[in-house]
Amino acid sequence: MALPVNDSVIYALLIFVGLIIIYFIIKELRIWRNQPRLAQIDLDREKLDLIRSEMSMRDEPYSKLSDEKLGELRTLEAENAELETDIFGKQKTVESRIQRLENQVKDRKYDKMLDRIREEEIKLR
Repeated sequence: MALPVNDSVIYALLIFVGLIIIYFIIKELRIWRNQPRLAQIDLDREKLDLIRSEMSMRDEPYSKLSDEKLGELRTLEAENAELETDIFGKQKTVESRIQRLENQVKDRKYDKMLDRIREEEIKLR
């Protein structure tokens, strides 16, 4: 004996099954879309691990230099730093003086032009 089934029950079941299928399709699309991002995050984690391991290795010097050589290198670096600051100061001083001279020349030039204009105005009166 067959059970009486309404058409509305069949439609409801079809809609329910359709919704489940749509849910799984959307889920797969989201996984597919996020897969490259997850791979990028894993790659970044690996890079960070490598950087951390390199930073921990930096505590140990790569080359075995004697204390005398290391001291000499440090003094050379200090001297270079002093020279760089001296050069920077001198360069700024030279640039400032050149700028001042250029401004003085422009000032005199404009003064002479104004004097000439005044003379011409007096001649025209």
